[in-house]
Amino acid sequence: MVRSGSVTTRIYTTEKSGNCYYSVAWNCGGKRHRQHCRTLEQARKFAKAQADRIAAGTAQVMRVSLAEVQTLREAQHHLAGLDTSLHSATREYASLLREIGPHGTLRQAVEFFRLNAVRPELQRTVTQVYEEFLVAKKAGGCSQTYLDDCRLRLGRFSHDFQMPISEVCTRDLEDWLFALTNSLVTRDNFRRLIITLFNFARRRGYLPRDRETEAKWLEKPKLIGRPIQIFTTGELTELLEATEGQCQLAIALGAFTGIRSAEMLRLNWEDFNWAEEVIDLGSDQTKTASRRLVPILPALKAWIGDHIQKYGPVLSYSLPACLGEAFGTAAKKATKRRKMVDSDAPALKWKQNALRHSYGSYRMAVVCDAAKVSLEMGNSPQKMFSNYRKVVTKAQGEAWFGLVPKCPSSLIRFPVEQVA
Repeated sequence: MVRSGSVTTRIYTTEKSGNCYYSVAWNCGGKRHRQHCRTLEQARKFAKAQADRIAAGTAQVMRVSLAEVQTLREAQHHLAGLDTSLHSATREYASLLREIGPHGTLRQAVEFFRLNAVRPELQRTVTQVYEEFLVAKKAGGCSQTYLDDCRLRLGRFSHDFQMPISEVCTRDLEDWLFALTNSLVTRDNFRRLIITLFNFARRRGYLPRDRETEAKWLEKPKLIGRPIQIFTTGELTELLEATEGQCQLAIALGAFTGIRSAEMLRLNWEDFNWAEEVIDLGSDQTKTASRRLVPILPALKAWIGDHIQKYGPVLSYSLPACLGEAFGTAAKKATKRRKMVDSDAPALKWKQNALRHSYGSYRMAVVCDAAKVSLEMGNSPQKMFSNYRKVVTKAQGEAWFGLVPKCPSSLIRFPVEQVA
């Protein structure tokens, strides 16, 4: 073995036809070479000279064709202006080709990315979209109740998702909703507003416009409808007789008009058209944002006659919670009156939405016209049929709307039009 720097050549001895030969072997240019010599001295000289030439880099120069030179120049031209070397570019290109395999091309991958990616200047976090959403809805004339609901639900959602909205996936949303609450109704209320928020982001260009949002695929909970609860005429009588003032007025309004609690809080005396005997609820007062007319029935006139004003809010309660508290107090007062007569009498419990459900049930029994009652209540005829048809009898309906306050014989009651 002969060395020259880091280069090594080897000498091998072979015999042929009784003669001894010496072979010099070395590697150069990726190939193995061999040279035969007659004497060991010649082999050593040749091996040393070859090793020296290889070490000096003069043994063999890699030959490059004109086509290969042209290819190299074109590759360098294509990379001009990019902060990458030819070696890095070819390595990454080869790696990507291996990952894609036979299922596509790099061009297809780039097109997919271009269609799905949001431009950098349109990247928005969930919180930023939420804040823009509130501003847009307020400018669009949405009710304060709706805006408060958005702040409550979407505010909590944006607080828990401190990330770009384009990075939120359906699985993340589902996990968050499941951990949020066990109530299917509450979960569905959050789900609907989140879908609205994501649709808003898509319209603004913060999400791809050519496909559904991740929120769209949230599964709607299977809500099991509970049987509606209504008051009997006797229970309503107890409630009205146990209360006075604003609370009695609110109970009478709910029982004989069927308007929602939130609509009741927005009601003004100017909305009462005594000449036509209707309450004119404007689109800014109703839940469905559509104007409707509610009849002023004789029973309503009788109960609210002492409260009528020419203008101003009908009720002094500012929040639905305050109204709900008043209703609860009314039930406690009615229970107390019961106990004074019979200590073993059951408590009169307040029933959720029972005033509205009672109006719909008794009104359907009296007029037998789902379309008419649906216009009065702001519901669909299908809802009227499913909830209120054949719940009570016509006689029970007539008793409900025939309920008037007891009037002492010495008291003379004037028509409502004269009072107003």
